[in-house]
Amino acid sequence: MSGASEGTGHEPGALRAVAVLPARIASTRLPRKMLLAETGLPLFVHSARNAERCGALAAVVVACDDDEVERVGREHGLTMVRTRPEHASGTDRVLEAFEGLDGSWDVVLNVQADEPELDPEDLEVLVTAFEEDAVEAATLAAPLEDAELLVTPSVVKVVTDAHGDALYFSRSPLPSASHARPGAAAPETLSRRHLGVYGFRPSALRAFCALGESALERSESLEQLRWLEAGRRMRVQPARRAASGIDTRNDYEAFVARHGRRAGAATQER
Repeated sequence: MSGASEGTGHEPGALRAVAVLPARIASTRLPRKMLLAETGLPLFVHSARNAERCGALAAVVVACDDDEVERVGREHGLTMVRTRPEHASGTDRVLEAFEGLDGSWDVVLNVQADEPELDPEDLEVLVTAFEEDAVEAATLAAPLEDAELLVTPSVVKVVTDAHGDALYFSRSPLPSASHARPGAAAPETLSRRHLGVYGFRPSALRAFCALGESALERSESLEQLRWLEAGRRMRVQPARRAASGIDTRNDYEAFVARHGRRAGAATQER
């Protein structure tokens, strides 16, 4: 069993929450991106340290599938859990890592290791969703900054019901305005930009992974749709802003420009 280092922000009696960051070494669009370190720190270390700034987390764990990522993480003082390389999704990797942790946990966050600029206060808002006993799973969404994002496939949109639970996620404009009635609200005011961060109760995380891929999930290439298609509810918490994930070399160069390039820093891109 693996221990998880305790965070400083956890208070006795509060929800006991752990963030697990799946850090897969293989990446199609940006090879070995987890180990890129032109800022002086590897990308996944930035993401883990950023998550550690969330006061609602008792621990932060990195789930990896590679010797080098594990070694580098330990050198930077992170709690590393080794997982199998063949997982179909990051959520499956999160579950394997979580099942190896000691202790009792109320909430498990799936935080992407290529998301170094998530707002730690937004992660705290995500954890607070579970103060309501009926909430099994939750995620984050931020306002759509402009109408152009509504038609951008890489920006996932979500609409919710009156209770704040997700009705649907899509890469297409949501809702469609093709048959809007006079006086209808602009679609971008009804939809929000989904942030790919999830929280689960442990039992819900196990149930999510046991469901397997669904028809809507395959159609939209959005894993969260399997939960809705199974008739389960996912609370959508308000995020202050949408962070920039690192998917391409241009994304990484922009991140380096924001954080500063350390002279002589090795990219570890081999």
